Amino acid sequence: MGVPRNRSLLVISIVLVACCSQCVDGLRILGLFPLHGKSHFSMCESLMKGLAAKGHQVDVYSHFPQKKPVPRYTDYSLDGTLPAVVNNITYDYIQRFDSPNIKFMMEELANKVCELMSTSEFQKLFQRLEKNQPYDVVIMEVFVSNCYLAWGRFLKIPMVGVMTSSLIDWYNEPLGNPLNLAVTPSSWSHLYHPMNFWERLTNAFMYNVIVMQTKYYIRCQDKYIEQYFGTGYPNSNDIIRDLDLLLVNMHHSVNGIRPFTPAIVPVAGLHIQDDDPNLPKAVQKWLDESTSGCVYMSFGSMVRIETLPKAILTGIYETFKKLAPVRVLLKIAQPQELPPGLPSNVMTQTWFSQMKVLKHKNLKAFVTHGGLGSTQESLSAGVPMIGVPLFGDQHINVRSQVRRNIATMVDIKNFDTNAFYSAVKEVLGNPIYKKNAEEVARDFFDRPMSPMDEATFWVEYIVRHGKQSLKSPVVDMPWYQAHMIDVYGFVLLVLVVACYVVKAIVRKILRLFCSSSSAPGKKKKRE
Repeated sequence: MGVPRNRSLLVISIVLVACCSQCVDGLRILGLFPLHGKSHFSMCESLMKGLAAKGHQVDVYSHFPQKKPVPRYTDYSLDGTLPAVVNNITYDYIQRFDSPNIKFMMEELANKVCELMSTSEFQKLFQRLEKNQPYDVVIMEVFVSNCYLAWGRFLKIPMVGVMTSSLIDWYNEPLGNPLNLAVTPSSWSHLYHPMNFWERLTNAFMYNVIVMQTKYYIRCQDKYIEQYFGTGYPNSNDIIRDLDLLLVNMHHSVNGIRPFTPAIVPVAGLHIQDDDPNLPKAVQKWLDESTSGCVYMSFGSMVRIETLPKAILTGIYETFKKLAPVRVLLKIAQPQELPPGLPSNVMTQTWFSQMKVLKHKNLKAFVTHGGLGSTQESLSAGVPMIGVPLFGDQHINVRSQVRRNIATMVDIKNFDTNAFYSAVKEVLGNPIYKKNAEEVARDFFDRPMSPMDEATFWVEYIVRHGKQSLKSPVVDMPWYQAHMIDVYGFVLLVLVVACYVVKAIVRKILRLFCSSSSAPGKKKKRE
């Protein structure tokens, strides 16, 4: 029996649409990743490698050039242009980041990153672009260095941002993203949903203070935009509106339910790739022989655990010693700086292939600082955590997993050896943590397509359909219109006028009534 003509046309249309959605010739992509955190770059690196594997040519400006050549991936190295942060951040230094010190972030991070455009690599890029403009789209990591957002307007091509954290407070308004502070925690509030009245009050206060501070201090980057791109560009706040697409490192299984405008696409897990080399033989043997279980401890690619106060390190030693025969893998950048007395059931290494370790059958728990990348990797492997948050969104990341019985939490500022030992033993001894972690892992990967395929699709989509194809109309509206201030103001004015008119009419009626009722009495008195 033949297929009805209507249905056959529908099938053909679907096939054509599916084919056309992939009909993007090899794009030339300019990747700008001047921030110098290795953990942040891992997500950007995965994206650019994925785009190169799809047949696009990517030119990548970063501090981390590839050790082995990658087809269609060209490195422009910024290595050495800023002080190294990989395995180089001390405990004392990160205390300055554990509060919303926006001024410090601008001075210590954002401005120095903007100044990189004076380096030889970027100056050569400017010179090259004077003769030819070969790019179809710009992709850059966004955080506080808004000066780089001028590249999209400079090249007159779409601008795609990559946010390696959850969505930061000051990106909601300029991208027209709906926000409800009753359920959405501010980046620095350390809160999570559900919030009571006082927590919602704190959350609203923190959000607005941080946004106002950022808007004020980030204006110092106006001079960099004018210096490198010329006049006529938006200021450092308004230029966020030039973003045509933002890929953000979020998923509802980790970050909770959040509303997003179409221009903001969650692609959590983009950096989780199973292409790491095999574990070193000594590490593989250590894990294989950890028949009583193994605990992995790492504070990411930047923070040096060996710089923790000696009292805290001593408490960690005591805990690990009492855990025996459970073994421990400890990531330490400078093992020689550790105090003496490291227990025999602990192996230290300067680097671990983290996903390989987390996926090992004998790995039972992860002692982590709660960075979003590490949290996602741990959950994707179904491994429960002992969270020791240090700064920023790490507090929210850990607290949200504690609430779901996937992790326990230890306060680093009030570190207590017994509390740390109890937190580790609780995760190792209570199967509910492992069970819940595995449930989240199933939710995390239950998607219509992989994070890489989704990110690639939307990058190609923005090139196919143009800069305005995903933007919220709110982006181009004045603030008072976007927030309906003019409408509410008009309604308020109408109500005030109506109340005044009603009051005047009532007063007039009362006067007439009083006058008519008092007239006979006056007449009788005269008589």
